[in-house]
Amino acid sequence: MIPTVVPGLVSVVMLVRNRLEYTRSAISSLARASGDLEFVIVDNASQDGTADYLDELPATCDRPVTVLRFADDRGGAERRNAGAAAARGEFLFFVDNDVVADDPGVVEALAAELAADPAVAAVSPLLLFPGDAGLVQCAGGGSTGDGRIGLVGRGRPVADAHRVRREQTWAPTAALMVRRTSFRRAGGFDVAFDPVSLCEDVDLCCRLGAAGERVVYVGSVAMRHFEGTTLNHVGHDKLRVWKRHMRVLRARWAEVFAAGPRHPAADLDWTPVGKDYRDLARPRVWPLVQAADRGFFTSDRALALPGPEDVRVLAVDCGPATHAALRTVPGVRLVGVADQDPTALLAAVRAHDVPWAMRDAARLLDTVPCEGVVLGSHRPELAVAALGRGLHVLLEPAALSDDAELVEASRSSEGRCAVVRPWADHPELAALGRAVASGRIGVPTRFTARLEHTDGEALSHLLDAVERVLGGTVGTVVTTVAAHRIRATVVVAGVRGAIETTGSAARSRLRVSVFGDGELSVDIGPTTRPYADFVEAARGGLVRWAGLGTAVARLVRWRDEAAASTAAG
Repeated sequence: MIPTVVPGLVSVVMLVRNRLEYTRSAISSLARASGDLEFVIVDNASQDGTADYLDELPATCDRPVTVLRFADDRGGAERRNAGAAAARGEFLFFVDNDVVADDPGVVEALAAELAADPAVAAVSPLLLFPGDAGLVQCAGGGSTGDGRIGLVGRGRPVADAHRVRREQTWAPTAALMVRRTSFRRAGGFDVAFDPVSLCEDVDLCCRLGAAGERVVYVGSVAMRHFEGTTLNHVGHDKLRVWKRHMRVLRARWAEVFAAGPRHPAADLDWTPVGKDYRDLARPRVWPLVQAADRGFFTSDRALALPGPEDVRVLAVDCGPATHAALRTVPGVRLVGVADQDPTALLAAVRAHDVPWAMRDAARLLDTVPCEGVVLGSHRPELAVAALGRGLHVLLEPAALSDDAELVEASRSSEGRCAVVRPWADHPELAALGRAVASGRIGVPTRFTARLEHTDGEALSHLLDAVERVLGGTVGTVVTTVAAHRIRATVVVAGVRGAIETTGSAARSRLRVSVFGDGELSVDIGPTTRPYADFVEAARGGLVRWAGLGTAVARLVRWRDEAAASTAAG
């Protein structure tokens, strides 16, 4: 439901997660502001007493209050969009819960800017660090012609140049007022930037600018910003996320940055500051005598630990089985799909409700932020490009090739590259292999393996599984093909056996039996462990993967043998 819009009303949309003392201070200061306003508070799973405070707020606050509660922390874009959808105001004022309005006229002044000029889509005030030093936290958002982004004036004493009114490329959501109609036309914040709230505000403002609307900085009014206390997202290296998101922004908005308004690079240098927020009534911020800091919250790197946050994934040319496997892995957020087949693309969009869908996979990789790419077709150049950007790459068997550049990229990239081997990584299959190795079945004299399958990579899967069980390498393969069925006589580690695939089953199912002094067998379905390991690696966890070069050499050879046999049949 879309609420009835109230002309002139300002909806303060505030995203909160814990930090109750900051939330209370922010709401209290804004409640005293002049003008007509309401609060829409979005609670991202607070656990520190914030929920109790918000329960009492509608009865104690003189302004209308709507509270939205969520059971997890999915990031700023999705949840600010939810707050905007519940708001009734003509103007949406996105404010972080660590911002304080000492000037009661700040909300009314910003709304007046929007009301006076329909061509202005968004405005932002001067943000100051708390304390008596009079230091700028953000005198608007700035960009250079080559696409460098930064906060203007950060860490410098307030000067006349910071008190002006001027146009800007972007403004931060710490305090950003947007015309409701403009926000809806632009599509709101892009949730592909979640879960770490970095750059979704830049992207929104660039979309407004690309549509011919203006974003204005109003330095005549100011608010205090306790920088770095909202949505810290412990578990992520913010500097790394910032760099990845910047690559996406440059790919999307190079023309907008080039058109300006442009800033000299010196305006965007960050002067380091020391902060002491232990006493919120007497906060202290002071400049540090160091070189300009061109990083982004670099102190958060010390907090970067593997955690449960979402991993953003792109799926390129992947079939229904891969999409189903990704849905079963906790922590996966599929933010983009690409497929040259429009029917398959539409099916993937319907299955996952993804924010980005393109036929051009290279453009998808350029313009959507992510930590990993699952590649389902033979596109080595795309895998190399992803690895070159530090992304993790998971290759379906159909995506394998003996491309030397890909193998070298997998060795030198900070990202990891792995191959989906659904049977070799199956724990029950590994247990059968350990049983054979420990001598629970005499000396193996023969084996059989049968796979009911739905894809064209069945032979390579079978050979991989048999090697796993017998602990040897494939020697000879004699294959026959008939009526969508492959039969083969195989020698592995000196043991002769038979393998067979069929194509009639609704789901893949593998049965492997080993004969000798007794019989051991397993009958199993595929595991999603390769996808889970891929996600864990993208989070920064330690995952042991087999060398890509070895896996590529074996699976490519087996696939070629299967293709040759099929052609002969």
